[in-house]
Amino acid sequence: MRAQSESSFVNKQRLEVFEQVWRAVSERYYDRTFHGIDWPAQHTAFRGVVQEAHGRTEFYAVLRRMLGLLGDAHTRVFSPEDGFDRNRPSGITVGVVVRPIEGAAVITWVESGSEAARLGLRPGQRVQSIDGSPVERALERARTEVGLSSTPLARELLSFERLFYGPRDTTVELSVAGEEGERRTVALKRRFAEFPRRVITRRLPNDVGYIELTGFGPEIEKDFEAAVVSFMNSRGLILDLRNNGGGFVSTVARVASYFFTEETELGVFITRRGQAAPRRTQRLHPVYREPVVILVSARSASGAEMLAASMQERHRALIVGTSPATCGCLVGVSRTISLPDGGKLNVSDTDYRTAQGRRIEGAGVQPDERIDLRIADLVAGRDRVLEWSVDHLSHRVETHTDSRLSRRATERK
Repeated sequence: MRAQSESSFVNKQRLEVFEQVWRAVSERYYDRTFHGIDWPAQHTAFRGVVQEAHGRTEFYAVLRRMLGLLGDAHTRVFSPEDGFDRNRPSGITVGVVVRPIEGAAVITWVESGSEAARLGLRPGQRVQSIDGSPVERALERARTEVGLSSTPLARELLSFERLFYGPRDTTVELSVAGEEGERRTVALKRRFAEFPRRVITRRLPNDVGYIELTGFGPEIEKDFEAAVVSFMNSRGLILDLRNNGGGFVSTVARVASYFFTEETELGVFITRRGQAAPRRTQRLHPVYREPVVILVSARSASGAEMLAASMQERHRALIVGTSPATCGCLVGVSRTISLPDGGKLNVSDTDYRTAQGRRIEGAGVQPDERIDLRIADLVAGRDRVLEWSVDHLSHRVETHTDSRLSRRATERK
């Protein structure tokens, strides 16, 4: 009798969660047409499927499938196990990142000191199988779970990120192949980890400054200002957003403020009722006036795209990318909704246009210069994108200096 009562409670709670998710999208979604989807019809179509779901994992998979019909990377639901907190980015990790390169699933990053590193996993190795299943099949399952997204690029990115998704403290088995074709299999534990937003700085050759931003949030603002001040007299600055998935728009605007002497419009966010909220830079001191290169990738999303697009339109920075475009995932989520079972929901409630009227959602930011990733570079530990950017800034500054000296010599004559 007790088991039956508990089961009834669970089923009732799931229906409450389902109703809240469906209703929140119905009432808050920025596009009244839901991109052509008959949203009321989805209530009927998915309510029965939700009731038949076995366990919370399957239940949330159904919710994700329903939201996936919108083709929106920002409108997402998170189970209680995901531990989602927009103020503290976190998630499940096995200590490696895998991306599609040259038609293969390739390890692009291994966490220093992690179990993966101790077991000999290295950038450039190709993933052959996951838990005994060919990686192509695992990717197909992930794509089904993700559904549609803002762009095909965004869907592929989310699918690769889900390759190792599963309950924390469980094990996943990877089979990888090296450059010479040698294969090995390792078992890695899924663990929950926080991914703090950070400001990483370096002084590169030829007195070029380098700042990497892994996300936008109030906690990075003071560190970013200190970084800009430290490079104020550098010959040029590289701003690396290749692993930046976005964050708070207020921080994006503040970061942009260090590159413009006057208050500058960065674009506008528009609600489904047509209400517009422009975003502008502030008048801050100091302002960095030297040439800037911004590095982007398919993983550069949301706030990173907003900053890159704004700097590109104002001819304030050269955009260098490793893909045809950035994620194409730029709409606004004003708040995260808490669900009755402890899950969380993000609903895109505003659309975005740049100052020149460009829509980035579904299109992305096209780089001014594209440099494709190569497996051989990963194996060699070489960052050709960074190398090219340093050379570009060095040449540009030298050319500018030579021209200025020549002009002064002419004036003296």
